[in-house]
Amino acid sequence: MQKILLSSIFLLILNACSTTYPSITQYRIESRQKSDLNLSQSCKKASLSVAQVFVPSSLMSKKMKYVVGKYQEFAYNESEWAESPNRAITDEIVQKLESEAIFTSVESYKSFSRSDYTLESRVDAFSQYFSKDEKSSFVKVAMTFSLIENKTAKIVATKHIEKTRKTQSSDAVGGVDALNETLSDVLAQMSEWISGSCL
Repeated sequence: MQKILLSSIFLLILNACSTTYPSITQYRIESRQKSDLNLSQSCKKASLSVAQVFVPSSLMSKKMKYVVGKYQEFAYNESEWAESPNRAITDEIVQKLESEAIFTSVESYKSFSRSDYTLESRVDAFSQYFSKDEKSSFVKVAMTFSLIENKTAKIVATKHIEKTRKTQSSDAVGGVDALNETLSDVLAQMSEWISGSCL
């Protein structure tokens, strides 16, 4: 009888110590690459290096955050980015410029090769925003781009692009879909701007 009682207590302790956590779903940042733009030829003979984007500290981790109302910021418990947004967005910029063939070559910040220009980018907003009652949401992507001529180290052109989009659903999935679509729009406008910005 005493053994049964001790065994029961031991099992209860084990159950109390083993907490089951919900599985975390990872989402990728992927812009919908398009190559049907009518772009200027001014940069065709130049090479470009893409610097790693500057982002707020909240976009340097894999945590997927959202804003409620004006001031409250939260993180999804069961959803996160597969890669931190600062790295993922940098890769998307490189892939976009490569796919458009705007420059003779496009290199990432990891390359040691010398280039004619460097593109610096700053992410001012990349988040999902909910109404106070959390029944509806939209996303905002805002980025500022600067094209630098490496020979003179001077900024030759600057462009700020800001776009919003309503989500199809008020959850992480809706936010990811809308952010990827909006990022695509921002990068398409970036391509049009940068293609005519070379000296």
